[in-house]
Amino acid sequence: MKKHGKGMATIMFGFGYGEEFPDHAIAAVEIKDDGKILIRTAAADVGEGVLTVVTQIAAEVLKVNPEVIEVILGDTHLTKSAGSTSATRQTFFTGNAVKRASEELLGKIYHYASLEFTSNHVELGIDEGYIFRNDNPNDKLSYWELAKEVNKRGDDLKAEASFFLPTDKPDPKTGQGEKVYVAYTFVTQIIDVEVDTDTGIVQVLKVYSAADIGKAINPKNVEGQIEGGTVQGIGMALMEEQVIKEGITLNPDLTGYLIPTSMDT
Repeated sequence: MKKHGKGMATIMFGFGYGEEFPDHAIAAVEIKDDGKILIRTAAADVGEGVLTVVTQIAAEVLKVNPEVIEVILGDTHLTKSAGSTSATRQTFFTGNAVKRASEELLGKIYHYASLEFTSNHVELGIDEGYIFRNDNPNDKLSYWELAKEVNKRGDDLKAEASFFLPTDKPDPKTGQGEKVYVAYTFVTQIIDVEVDTDTGIVQVLKVYSAADIGKAINPKNVEGQIEGGTVQGIGMALMEEQVIKEGITLNPDLTGYLIPTSMDT
C-alpha cells in the first residue's frame, strides 16, 4: 500500500561566529607587471565556491576579465587570516575584505595614473584593465604597464584590507541580544513523499525550497548549495544510520554508513 505525506520545515540561521567571538578576514589584491592580478587570502575553498566569488568581486571592482585574476589560497607564508570556512561566513567576510582591498587598489591606480597623464581622478576612466583619459579614450595605459611605472617609483600596485563586524553576547537569562549575529538567513522547505507501507521504500516526489540568502554573488553556486543541502538532508533522514554495539561503531566507513551521491539526485 502506498501513502503520501507532506512535510514542512522552517529555519532561521545566524551566520558568522556571533556571540561576541572575534570574526574577521584579511585579504590582499596586487597587480603584477606580467599581466596577472593576484588575490591573496587564507580562506579554504571546500566546494562552496569562495574562489569563484572573490574572483568575481575583484573583477567587478577593477573592471577586468576574471580570467586575468589568480587566487592564492591558504598559504600561511603568503596570506593572512581569513577565519574558518564555516558558519556561512566566507563569502561575506572574505568577500568584503577582497572588495575593500580592490577599492583601495583602485584608488592607487587612479593616483599613479593621474601622475602619468597629469590629470585629475575625475578626468580618468577604467575598463578591461586599462585606465584612460575620458576626453581621449585612445590615450590609455594598461594596469600592467602602470605597475611597471609604479615599480620604478619604488612602490607597487598592491592593497590589503580587513573586514570585521562586532557582535554581542546574548543575555544569559533571556538568550536575547541586540546583535548576536551579523545577520540571519531564513529557509523554508516543503517535501512531498510517497511511502510503500509494505516494503518501507520511500520515494521523494517533490521538493520546494525558499531561501532568503541576501545578494547572490554567483546564483549558480547558490542554487548548487541549496540543492546539495537538500540532498544531504534527505540522506540524513532516509539513509544515514550509525550502528553502535557495546560502544563500537560497526559501520565506520562509507561502505556501511550510506550517504547520498550524485547518482541519487
